[in-house]
Amino acid sequence: MNITQETLINQIAAGEAIPAEMVRQTLKSAENIIFNYFSSVPPSEEVNIKLFPGLSMKRNYIETRKYSKGMFRNIDCPEHVNVKASLSRYYIGQLNQRLFQRQDGSGAETQDKINDNAMLKR
Repeated sequence: MNITQETLINQIAAGEAIPAEMVRQTLKSAENIIFNYFSSVPPSEEVNIKLFPGLSMKRNYIETRKYSKGMFRNIDCPEHVNVKASLSRYYIGQLNQRLFQRQDGSGAETQDKINDNAMLKR
């Protein structure tokens, strides 16, 4: 299942009873602000942006390196930054609890039993 930005825009607009264009402009503004934070801070400084509870983006600086491994000999890798999004363990746990919860509401208990059994097998 692929959910596009346009789908999210339409769902937010319908749910909040506001025009889709306003939601689109708000998301574009958020995108520009995030990009400005990542691009305006000196490269060697780490940048963390917490978008939502459990969802964050992190920028890391990678210095110039010379690689000599395997078939790659004396390859220069220029300095650059990586930006990665990540989900917290709590968020993933909540998602798994919702997805795999049993009808009687004992999904968390069942998951605890599975985890206990897995620990005993190790």
